[in-house]
Amino acid sequence: MPREFPWEFSVPRASYRDSASEMDRPLSGWRGWLDDRPQLPYLLPFMAFVLVMAPPTFLGKTGGVDWKGLWQTYQPLLYLLKTLLAALFLFLCWHHYTPIRWTRLTLGAAVGIAGTVIWILVVYGSQMAGISSKPHPADFYNPDLMLHETWQRWGYLVIRVAGPSLVVPLMEELFFRDFLMRALIRGARFQDVAVGTFTWFSFIGVSLLFGLNHGAQWPAGIAYGLLMGFLLIRTKSLGACIVAHGVTNFTLYLYVIYAGDWQFM
Repeated sequence: MPREFPWEFSVPRASYRDSASEMDRPLSGWRGWLDDRPQLPYLLPFMAFVLVMAPPTFLGKTGGVDWKGLWQTYQPLLYLLKTLLAALFLFLCWHHYTPIRWTRLTLGAAVGIAGTVIWILVVYGSQMAGISSKPHPADFYNPDLMLHETWQRWGYLVIRVAGPSLVVPLMEELFFRDFLMRALIRGARFQDVAVGTFTWFSFIGVSLLFGLNHGAQWPAGIAYGLLMGFLLIRTKSLGACIVAHGVTNFTLYLYVIYAGDWQFM
C-alpha cells in the first residue's frame, strides 16, 4: 500500500533488509521485533509520555522524598523530557503505523476550534454543577508563581504550547483513535479493522478512556473524545483528527495564557 505522506521516515521493510549494512542490522532487528508486536508502536510513545509524571502519584513520600513537590519544582524540564521521549518513539516506530489519510483538514481545523469552546464550557459547567471539582492551586503548575524570570516563563510557555500542539495530537490520536478504537473491535487483530470503523462499544469505550486520561477534567475529556470519534467515523481521516486535536490544544493554551487560568495546563 503506498504511503500517503509526502515524505518517508523509512524505506519498505523488504528493501531495507536487502540494503542494510552490518551497522544497520540492529535497527532492522528492532523493526522486526516490533512487526511481531504491532501494539507496541502505539503504546510506547503514549506510555513514555504518561509514566514520566507517574512517580508523584505512585510514590507519595516514599524514602522521605516529597515526590510531588520535587516534580512540581522540575515540571518544565520533566514536561520537556516526556515530550521528547514521545517524539523519539513516534519517530522510531513510524514505519509500523497504518498510513494516515491527510484529508478533510479544513474541517478538522474547524472542529478543533469548536472543541476548544466545548472543552472550556464543559470544564466550567461540570465544576459549577458539582460533577467535578476545581483543582486546588497547589495541584497544578502556575508559572507566574513558580518562575520568577521573564525568560523562564516564556521558555516554559513555548514548551507547554509546542508539545501539546505538535506531539500530543499525533501521539494521542494514534493511540486512541487509530489503535484503541480498532482494538476494542478486534482485539490483537486490530490491524484487520479499517480506521474509522464504527461500533457503539469502541466509540463510547474510547471516549470514556480518553476522558479518564484527563484526570479532573474527565467530563470535558469524554465530550472531546466523542467529538473526535465522530469526526473519525464521518471522515475516515486520522489526519483530520490530528489537525483538530492540534488546533484545540493550541487555541486552548492561548486562552489559558490570556486568562491566566492555569488549571487547563
